[in-house]
Amino acid sequence: MTRRLMPLFAVALCALSFSSCTCGSQTEEAPPKLATRPAPGGFGSVVTPRRAPEVDVPARGMITPNAIEAHTPPAVIGTPLSQTAIPEDFPEGVPVFDGAKVMAVQQLGNKASNVIFDVDADPPQVFNFYKDKMKGSGWKSTGEYQGKDQSFLSFQKDKTVTNVSVSTDPRTGKKVVSVMYYKEEPLPFPEF
Repeated sequence: MTRRLMPLFAVALCALSFSSCTCGSQTEEAPPKLATRPAPGGFGSVVTPRRAPEVDVPARGMITPNAIEAHTPPAVIGTPLSQTAIPEDFPEGVPVFDGAKVMAVQQLGNKASNVIFDVDADPPQVFNFYKDKMKGSGWKSTGEYQGKDQSFLSFQKDKTVTNVSVSTDPRTGKKVVSVMYYKEEPLPFPEF
């Protein structure tokens, strides 16, 4: 066995002697380490704790809130509602429900108007009235929806579009009819 191991020993001894030999070459120094600094706001960044604002606490330990400043509500597009009669430009052939009172008239954008009526009738009765009378006056129905609390009808005659909505005002319980109308005008740019 020793004869068999002898060549193995010789190879190991040669390998050991060659492994320690540098053959005159020099090893370069390792490059200097770069300074590390954490990325701003990222992992490892330093967070400065915030201090809560100082609050005067009375002897009983109750805090009094600061005064709240009142703000005016945002303006509605168009002119404000006004108490008035039916406008002169109200579309011809649009009926007014029997006993309806004008609550307000509003001028909207794009030369549209909205007349709001107070009626004393059930919403389905008012819906059917406008549906039948408008068609009888030559208005073409372009859409309708009838629901329990709110209904909507849309009509067109020549270039005039009229939308009628029937609803119940949740604050007062009054039945309200809104007749919004405008004239279709050509677009200020060519159509696709």
